[in-house]
Formats: sequence, structure tokens, C-alpha cells
Amino acid sequence: MKDKNRPPIHGYRSLIVDWLQKKKYREARLDERVEFSVAYTEQGSEPGLDTILETAMYGGSWLGGPAVGITQEQWPRRRDGHPLAHVASFHLSEASGVMDSSMRADWPDTREDLPHDGILQIFHDLETYGTEPEDGDTGGWLVRWLPVPDLTLLAGSPADLDLPTDAAQEVTAMATFSIPTSLDLGVTTEKALDAAEEATIAFERMWNWQRTRDRDAGPAPITHLYGYSQAGHTVAVEDILPECLPLTAPGDSFRLVADIESSTTLDGWFGDASPLEVWMRQSDLDARAFHHAWCIIRAD
Repeated sequence: MKDKNRPPIHGYRSLIVDWLQKKKYREARLDERVEFSVAYTEQGSEPGLDTILETAMYGGSWLGGPAVGITQEQWPRRRDGHPLAHVASFHLSEASGVMDSSMRADWPDTREDLPHDGILQIFHDLETYGTEPEDGDTGGWLVRWLPVPDLTLLAGSPADLDLPTDAAQEVTAMATFSIPTSLDLGVTTEKALDAAEEATIAFERMWNWQRTRDRDAGPAPITHLYGYSQAGHTVAVEDILPECLPLTAPGDSFRLVADIESSTTLDGWFGDASPLEVWMRQSDLDARAFHHAWCIIRAD
């Protein structure tokens, strides 16, 4: 990728806006809709249980592998007794500490509404799509916040859980940005759609290079907190969530809490590299009511 087209994926908001205003991307007007996000990269971290054991103790984050703060007997299960898979544990103090004071001052509103301490833990049965209201009755997922987790407790998957692949990967939180896909622009001009697609490709290629250091790495989605859905924000907010997670409070809205890709570490966990998205009503997020979180496997 030519230097002039490289997105400043770790840069100040002002640099990001300048990049999105380049002639190649200007027509999409993404600079007006850019949002702060926290991305996770495995660069420099070896996969495996040994790394996770160390990570859990010093406040890192990881995908797959064991779950902290519980015993084997406390492992979460679906309503029919089927065990859930541990998808991710995000140390929220790590996520809230990704920017220094000068970078934070450059973002007028980061909307970092998750708690700034404890662990956000995500379990899923890898089967429940979350596209129908009745999916919420299955117990097919569990999203919870552990404010003060017992880091001496670390439980592996139960024997009756058959995972598609073994996965245990430490990931590091980094500040980045998020932009809408071409599906979410609300425009019909081919030039604007092409500009949005080009910006997304450049963003994903840059992140894949960050993770792999492979000059020939193509575009790949990233696991991130906040921001926009990489599978299409509008579909979730307008077509799925109003039926599955209705808004009842005046002025309430839907928030993407986590977008977890399954094309790398969790390869095959959610079908054909479908991402798992965790959504909440803003009112529930403010109230720390994580039991109301809604998970969607974006196979659309």
C-alpha cells in the first residue's frame, strides 16, 4: 500500500479525518461519521494456554481458551444443559487505557461507556443466531461484567463441549477508529459507494499488516469494541434489533459493544467466518445490565 493511502489506524482523530478527506475517499463523507473504537491484535503474542495463564494475571485480554473467575462447576450452560463456549475476556482497564491524554483530547466524544475496570466476559453456544426474538429464550449466550474477578480461578472448557477448533490467543487492545460500510451510507451514487469500499479495504489491509507483518496480506476484519458493525450496521439496528431487543425508554438507542471476527483465531467457530456481535440498549449499558445484552451471529 502506498504511503499516502495508509490509514492512520493508531493516529489522532485529526489525522484520521485528514485521511478520510483525501480525494480517493472524499465522496463517501466518512470523515463526518468516524467513531472511536478499541481494536484487538494478536501481534507479538504466542497462542496457547501458557500465554493465557500469564495474561489473565496481569490484566490482558484473550480469545477462546479458559475462563477466569469461575470454577468448572460454575461453567455457564444453555437452558437445555449444553455448555457455552468461552469466546472472549476483555480486561476493561486495558481497553480504557489505550490513549494518552493528548490523543484523548483530540477525540471530542469517545463514548467509552463500558466500565473502566473488571472483565467483560462473553460466552456463546456457537449455534444461536440471535436474529429472532425467541433466540433470547434459549440461553444461547452469556455476556457479563466481573467488576472484581478472582484471577486465581481459571477454568477450562468442560469435557462435554465440542469446539470446532482449539483456540487460546492473547490479544492486545489498541486505539483505532471505525467507519460505516458502504451498506450504511444512505447514498446511491456509485462514486460514494466505491469510495467507502476503498476506505474499508485500506483500513482492513492496514490492520492485517499490523497483525501479520505480511506485505501481501489482504483485507481482514478486526475484533473491536464500540464503533460500527463490519457486517453492516443498518441491518442490525433497523432489521434485527427492533424486534429482538425493543427500545422502550424515550431517547434510547442501540450500541455495538463488541464485534468479534472469526476468520483468524476463532476460525470456524461461527460458521463461514461470520462475526459475533454483542449489542446493548444504551440505557442497559449505562445501568450495567449486561444480562440484557443481545448477541448476533452475522451470517447475513
